Amino acid sequence: MKINALPIKWRITVWTSLWMCFFFLLYNLVQFVVLDRWMLLEEEHAIKKRMDEIIGYYEDNEARDVSASRSFLEKVNQNNQLIRVLDESGKPLLTINEGLPDQWVLPKAVSTRELTSIWHSQDHLLIVRSPIHIGSLTGTIEIIRELENYEKLNHFLLLIMAIGGLGGIAFSTFGGILLGRQFVKPIAQLTETMGNIKYNGLSQRVDFIDNRDELSKLSQIFNEMMDRLEGSFKKQNQFVEDASHELRTPIAIIEGHLKMLSRWGKDDPSILNESLNASLEELARLKGLTQDLLASSHAEPLPGQNQTDPCLILTKVVDDFSVIHPAFLFEMKTQSLSNVTLDISAHHFKQIIMIVMDNAIKYSGDQKNIVISGSITKDKEIQIQITDNGIGIPEEHIPQLFDRFYRVDKARSRKVGGSGLGLSIAKRLVEAYNGTISLTSREHHGTVVTIKLPRSTE
Repeated sequence: MKINALPIKWRITVWTSLWMCFFFLLYNLVQFVVLDRWMLLEEEHAIKKRMDEIIGYYEDNEARDVSASRSFLEKVNQNNQLIRVLDESGKPLLTINEGLPDQWVLPKAVSTRELTSIWHSQDHLLIVRSPIHIGSLTGTIEIIRELENYEKLNHFLLLIMAIGGLGGIAFSTFGGILLGRQFVKPIAQLTETMGNIKYNGLSQRVDFIDNRDELSKLSQIFNEMMDRLEGSFKKQNQFVEDASHELRTPIAIIEGHLKMLSRWGKDDPSILNESLNASLEELARLKGLTQDLLASSHAEPLPGQNQTDPCLILTKVVDDFSVIHPAFLFEMKTQSLSNVTLDISAHHFKQIIMIVMDNAIKYSGDQKNIVISGSITKDKEIQIQITDNGIGIPEEHIPQLFDRFYRVDKARSRKVGGSGLGLSIAKRLVEAYNGTISLTSREHHGTVVTIKLPRSTE
């Protein structure tokens, strides 16, 4: 089975265990090689030191007879070690043996000191040879040592490291399992929460513990995403309910008038005119509602550079409304916005102003004067305020005014027209260009709508 086909928990366990085993075995191997080399060097140092003692003995005592040094060589010899004195041709003159058969190593005469390591069957031997002058004799001294203790210690180290290696493998596997569980636990919780959301709705959330790591951040982002998604679904459901309600009424009115005409009203001119006029009015409302819905769905920033002269757009909108509503007095205070440009498309800016102006006119009542003022804030933003002295809005309704289809008094709104989408569209447009829109109002004293938009940097 391929590792990648395993669940992520077991993949983490396998890879973690393999890497920990690899590094543990590598560490043991390096440690064994270092210790082995160190012990071998110690053995070589000891045998060289013993050779120096023997040579020093012959030089200090000016010995002339090899056999006279037997007692000294027996004294310095040790277990599993052989000392031989050879003549110039390599023939043994004196052999001191302590448990090491002399036939294991053939005698050899040398002219310079040499150190070798050989194996005789299962026995590891260390040999040092050095030339020596004893009176008129020029010969060779051999020291042959069986490295029994060295090999025993090596085997013991191998046993300890093998046991430690197996323990390390078991420990690394156990640690990999724990690490895999700990790592996958938040993901498992996330998966479980997603399953609960699938069957129980959008209200489920992942238990969030701020560990300041990537997994806790993932849980936080998931919860925030679900909050936004749940809010979007609620708004969508509210939108569908409100749109259904708004569309149902004009359709029912048109259907009623058409049925009445179909049965008997088409022969009565007065009823015919009344039904046709009512139907046309409701069709006009449906058309306006459809346009508002389309505008709401397209309230996104336009691509490209947006350099808009606010004074020019405001003047044009006021001129257009003056023609449509000649009874109104429009007062403009926008001198401070001269030679200033906005970072917004002219089409969207005009749409925002027209929506706010239209609301101001609809709910002005008998006070038919509108004030449009402009200024530059401390944050270098453009601030536009549209003020009316109309009927105002109760304070408890102000937070919901920018919601889709929200109207303070639906009966009153039906008389003046509108779908309840205007301020929602204006808010989306303003925020799409990193601006803000707010509203203050006092009932029977009027309303002030404040729009802030970023000033163009060019």
